[in-house]
Amino acid sequence: LHAVADAMRRCAPPETVVARYGGEEFACLMPETGLDEAMKVAERMRGAIEASEIQVPGSALINHVTISAGVASAILAIPSDTHVLMRDADKALYRAKIGGRNRIRM
Repeated sequence: LHAVADAMRRCAPPETVVARYGGEEFACLMPETGLDEAMKVAERMRGAIEASEIQVPGSALINHVTISAGVASAILAIPSDTHVLMRDADKALYRAKIGGRNRIRM
């Protein structure tokens, strides 16, 4: 989880908030970022994580992990818009997983 978070932070614009969101899920909030740019950032993150060599704690084994991600964009006018945004990102995430994993969907 630390390696994934570190790779995400390295690929993200400075104003981005990267946070763990549940068990193995992360949220990446990029204010003032349009959908096209958010997709580019998500793809950079996906590639960086896929290329990472992650040592298994307590052993010499090296693992490689992949991610699936859902990207959504919205102008948040009222507080409930955040729920719609997260729902849209979650739906996109599940489309990525169903599509074969290790991919980004919007």
